[in-house]
Amino acid sequence: MAKKIISYKLNEDGTIPDFVEDGGYLAKDANDTLNMVVLGVAKDGADISGVEAEFATEADATTYVSTYLSDSTYIDPLTNEERTFIVANAVSDLFAKLA
Repeated sequence: MAKKIISYKLNEDGTIPDFVEDGGYLAKDANDTLNMVVLGVAKDGADISGVEAEFATEADATTYVSTYLSDSTYIDPLTNEERTFIVANAVSDLFAKLA
């Protein structure tokens, strides 16, 4: 099996589940830790049968994330400059972690 991009809930104590290699990205319901859904990379061979979703393509993940996050602007805390947040770019960065 290979690593996979997944959407999952945090553990009840707000920590990342053991089956996640790298996670906590693109949070849905970020103000509700007990119900927060985030994206991440599942460990190679991990049992992911209980995850919210598994994404085969960047397009699928972008469509999913776009239902709750949109392209927008934000202030970069390091430079204090306005930056553009683009969902597709964020998802592409996440998929790059599969390499």
